[in-house]
Amino acid sequence: MIIIKVVHSNSNHEVQKKLLALENYDVKSFVRKRLPIEKSLVESGNKDLLTRITEVMERTVSKLINDIRSQFEEENVEILSLEAARQKYPTTHNLSIGTYTLHPYDSKKLTRLEHYHSNLALEKDDELIVLLGRMGAKTLKITDNESFDKSRSGNLGVTNVAVVGTRVDADLSKKVEAGKDLLVTFEGNIVDIDPTLLKQSLWFTNDSRLNAIFESRRFSQNKIESYTLRNTYTETFDFDFVLASRYLAVDLDLKAEYRSLSKKERFFHVEFGR
Repeated sequence: MIIIKVVHSNSNHEVQKKLLALENYDVKSFVRKRLPIEKSLVESGNKDLLTRITEVMERTVSKLINDIRSQFEEENVEILSLEAARQKYPTTHNLSIGTYTLHPYDSKKLTRLEHYHSNLALEKDDELIVLLGRMGAKTLKITDNESFDKSRSGNLGVTNVAVVGTRVDADLSKKVEAGKDLLVTFEGNIVDIDPTLLKQSLWFTNDSRLNAIFESRRFSQNKIESYTLRNTYTETFDFDFVLASRYLAVDLDLKAEYRSLSKKERFFHVEFGR
């Protein structure tokens, strides 16, 4: 797992200055300043004890500095200016100053460490909305597992409504977090389905259910008119939770966040236009 720190263009020079300061750090001077007992030890004739204490402190501080330097120079950490990151990872959305890692499906795209799995899950939902729209969806009702259970009893209410076109590309699924369910209404135009649509997908190229819908929608004699997909997020992508926590600017329990997320289900009730 690679950590990518995106900084302002002059920030990398600051890192080099810190490394230089560590290389030239005066350990002995630091230890002497931190030994207020030196005078009393000398006066009491415990020079040997003072020497041993001094040696232990010097070794400890030296090891601490070396450990700090090694963390600065870790091979799995890349520091890039914002401009360089945009050039190296051109498919990244909303790139800004912060700490990232590589996207699991696109080596030219970064994903923030903060709320890593939550961000990917929303991205997956958003792409599903776009794909269904481009297959000719007319309405799309998205519910979480709690709302889905209620709907079986006829108690489901739609709390958020968004009207979009077939070229929708917005973060619509975020509204489900706030209101539990979302109704997306497309313009209902007749669409020519791109035969390479799923081949261009990040998340659903090999998804059997969506491929089945895709093939049916392209079969003009007997198209699917409605379908309910269950979408989950259970992939870890070998994410190193311990390593990530070291580089987060805020105190987050990413593992607990992932566990909660992996238990959630979203149901996509799609009605296609005729």
